[in-house]
Amino acid sequence: TRTLTRPVGGRVMHKSTTLYTITAAGSLYTAHMLLAPRFYLSQAKIDENFDTIGLCRGLGGGIIGLTSMAYMAAKSSSEELKLAALCSGATAFVAWTVNNAYITYTKASLQAKSDLACSAFCLGICTCALAAGK
Repeated sequence: TRTLTRPVGGRVMHKSTTLYTITAAGSLYTAHMLLAPRFYLSQAKIDENFDTIGLCRGLGGGIIGLTSMAYMAAKSSSEELKLAALCSGATAFVAWTVNNAYITYTKASLQAKSDLACSAFCLGICTCALAAGK
């Protein structure tokens, strides 16, 4: 019998695997925002100035917070911590995906499209892990 927790092929997205994946994606994204904000802004077709660079770095600080929570939850044996990290991640990814979809629709840039792909992917894996309950 096929259920929501057992997709075709019988594979599920385990919480720890999802959290490690989010940790990897978040680490790369954080490095990009903190170490190369000018490059991010140029790819997004946003003016580079003191304020926009500061906003990029601030966003990187938020991303690293979610990333560190995902990493700590992945290493933990606590199912409650894993659930909290996945729910927090899913909440952030919903907001980012909606925002990135709007930006892609109104101002299509390569950066907007890659932001949308990354946030939608992370939202998808969080949703799968939460639905699977594993």
